[in-house]
Amino acid sequence: MFSEVSTLRRTGAIPTSPTGMGTTSIRALRRRQPDPFRDNPFKAGPSALAPSSSITLPHFDIPIPARSNPHRAYAEKQNMTWLRDHGMVTSPEAEHAYTDWEVGRHGADCWPEATPNDLALATDMLAFFFLFDDQFDTLQVRDIGQAGSVCKNLIAIAHQAPTAQPDSPVTHAFEDLVRRGRQNMSTLWVSRTAGDWERYFAAYPHEQIRRHEQQIPALDDYLTIRRGCAGTEVVADMIERLNRVQLPVIAFHSPHLRLMRQIASDVPFICNDVYSYEKEHARGEVYNMVAVLVKQNRYSLQDAIDEIQRIVEGQISRFLALRDELPQLFEDLHLSETEQQHVIRYVTGLGDWLRGHNDWMSTTSRYHPTGTPSATTDGFAEELLK
Repeated sequence: MFSEVSTLRRTGAIPTSPTGMGTTSIRALRRRQPDPFRDNPFKAGPSALAPSSSITLPHFDIPIPARSNPHRAYAEKQNMTWLRDHGMVTSPEAEHAYTDWEVGRHGADCWPEATPNDLALATDMLAFFFLFDDQFDTLQVRDIGQAGSVCKNLIAIAHQAPTAQPDSPVTHAFEDLVRRGRQNMSTLWVSRTAGDWERYFAAYPHEQIRRHEQQIPALDDYLTIRRGCAGTEVVADMIERLNRVQLPVIAFHSPHLRLMRQIASDVPFICNDVYSYEKEHARGEVYNMVAVLVKQNRYSLQDAIDEIQRIVEGQISRFLALRDELPQLFEDLHLSETEQQHVIRYVTGLGDWLRGHNDWMSTTSRYHPTGTPSATTDGFAEELLK
């Protein structure tokens, strides 16, 4: 593991300019591929975690063209019907709060080439993530046993196990997502995606345990859980489904695509931790990278935010450099023209996700203090787990 986040840039573990992956970098990869978030043993730091009006929030620049799907209105209409039909949104208050988030814009900007029905599926998936996550945004930490029971049932649904019991709005909605998501996908994809859904749900009870203890985790602990409960690995899977691609296995497991997929999974939740920090701090959330860096590296709040911006910039530069090297990868792996087009379409989808999510996240009311429930109330309008 790397010794300190604060030393990563000095040692070159996080590139500050595009780093390629030619012969030299492949030799380095064989030695050990750096992970920009590897961590030193936990260090207690100052309790300087309270948000301040003097803090400057960064602009996360994603130099990928912004695009939007023309079928947004159709997807939004279908999405609201789907939410009502599955009991995910039933009251006027809940519908008003949800509508203000502009989840339809989120989906349209992240999947600009999806068909109308596929865009509706993408929007439903995003809605599920947000509404399910909010069920754990409570004044009192949810009972760990209840959280575990709910998540075990959802994992059973993900794997289509005979023990699955759709018995609540979230389970009925999720069962429908799984059914639609599997359509026309390979057995390999179905198995891999079920595993990523499993990791997503399994992370929630652990997050609740830390929140109950009010213990800010070390960085490696944070990443282990955050990479699960962020749900972004599932999104990376669904890019294949929504962009109608089937990645060649040999290409999927190449260093290029594995690293690009990891970057596209990590960057959104790291940026999210900055935008949502004020809300999460008020509610006692401990799985937030800003809080982790303040505690572990003895940073000020502004220093932690600035470090996150540098990390994100380095990761986006690396993503773009890896993308530019795809023609050499195609030649090395002897991919057919069809296989190359599938990889290009997938990588384009990763880029659309990075850009579209960042644009939405920085402007939606969901992460703005004035657009979220007070820290003295639960963070959801309706109970969906029962």
